Amino acid sequence: MKKAVGYVRVSSKEQRDEGYSLPAQRKLLEEYAKREGFEVVEWFEEAETAKKAGRGEFGRMVKFLRSRKDIRDILVEKTDRLYRNFADLVKVDELGRVLHFVKEAQVIGPDSRSSEKFMHNIKVVMAKNYIDNLSEETRKGMTEKAEQGLWPSFAPLGYLNDRESGKITIDWPRAVIIRRMFEEYAGGRKSIREVTALGADAGLRTRKGKRVVMSAVAKMLQNLVYTGTFRWNGRRYEGKHEPLIPFSLFERTQELMHGKARPRPQARQFAFRGLVRCGTCGCLVTAEIKKGRYTYYRCTHSRGNCGEKPIREEELARQLGEPLKRLRITDERMEWILEALRSSHGDEMAYRENARRELESQRKALQGKMDQLYEDKLAGAVSTSFWQRKQAEYSRQQDHVLSMLEEHTHADRNYVETGTRILELAKRAYSLYIDQTPDEQSKLVSIIASNCTLQGGKVNVELREVFRILADGVAEEAEMRAGGASEKVIEKNWLPG
Repeated sequence: MKKAVGYVRVSSKEQRDEGYSLPAQRKLLEEYAKREGFEVVEWFEEAETAKKAGRGEFGRMVKFLRSRKDIRDILVEKTDRLYRNFADLVKVDELGRVLHFVKEAQVIGPDSRSSEKFMHNIKVVMAKNYIDNLSEETRKGMTEKAEQGLWPSFAPLGYLNDRESGKITIDWPRAVIIRRMFEEYAGGRKSIREVTALGADAGLRTRKGKRVVMSAVAKMLQNLVYTGTFRWNGRRYEGKHEPLIPFSLFERTQELMHGKARPRPQARQFAFRGLVRCGTCGCLVTAEIKKGRYTYYRCTHSRGNCGEKPIREEELARQLGEPLKRLRITDERMEWILEALRSSHGDEMAYRENARRELESQRKALQGKMDQLYEDKLAGAVSTSFWQRKQAEYSRQQDHVLSMLEEHTHADRNYVETGTRILELAKRAYSLYIDQTPDEQSKLVSIIASNCTLQGGKVNVELREVFRILADGVAEEAEMRAGGASEKVIEKNWLPG
């Protein structure tokens, strides 16, 4: 029998403990191995979030395969189960193994066609893009709540989240202490250190039962939320929650904390400052005005004089835009990439829906435990201290589950639409760039490029993975045309199917 390894992963340790995805993935791969004649000699099971680094089993699998040249195949459920980011793809690609993505019915190996490898790379970047978009879309949902006057995140100390109304309600045992801390500080009788000690002596603790440290108290004394209003993403909103302190008390607190502060003059803004590094010594490239009118960019020489010469802003802008010319996607290529994305869209949506179902099941199970625990307390079956401890534990678990559920709920639901936006941006990148102001040009380059360096008067721009893949595909097709390849050969190498 052919030898293979199996890799399965769930996106949280909670899912692993509840016994959801890992057994289902393994069963799917075992059935596939039996059907295709594989002997799975080693299993690698992981329960780590895709948003965090440090997947021990993934690293162990890579090390194992490097030592076992006789194992040619890797079995995995689907693309986003194997890769966390593009760097993971590079590590796996270096192994030279054949990858079996069972749910996607796709096999990718060293002998696969260019179009298959290209689309595989695109799907990896799209999976990473979805992960990145989770936090962005969650922020959008939070902003919507803020505009409705609802505190959009976990309740600050002194308040509790009310899941039914969406509001935050006063947590009176803590609120009484916090109000006294405001009063003592605003009265000029105590310092922040002394107010922190006062809170600790009065029994103020975090939801995890830890003492509230001085830095947290300083932030708390500057938080508008206690006045019934709040700031979110730089904007002030009128909240629908009950204020804990009067606004006049909050103002007196701020006067004492910031009374001696003086506004600093705004430094002049330079469009490309912070975007480019010196290719010789690695220091940042800064900007300066010469002769009162010309903007030059030069190395900061933080590590000594490296000899790199300054460059005019106009020339820097021109060179930064040159790599964008590589992103000239034809309408035909764009259509078949979108066609491939549409074909994988159903599976991606099914994954998210399955994740939501699992999270909802966990939420209901925790609520059942909390309800039963309360019944036991009323019946005298458990002590009050035990009930409080377990109630706090279940509440923390439920908050975590609800947070994850909210992320999936607000995540970008249209995989194809996201892909279309990326392709449209790539297609129009250079024409957009040349029509923009330096500030807008800098923003566009920061979206498309991951690293820019200046060395010997030349600017080197490294495109982000998705745009580099697109540029490489365009370049390969152009080389085939220049070499006299027929349309049929190009179609065979690049069109799907």
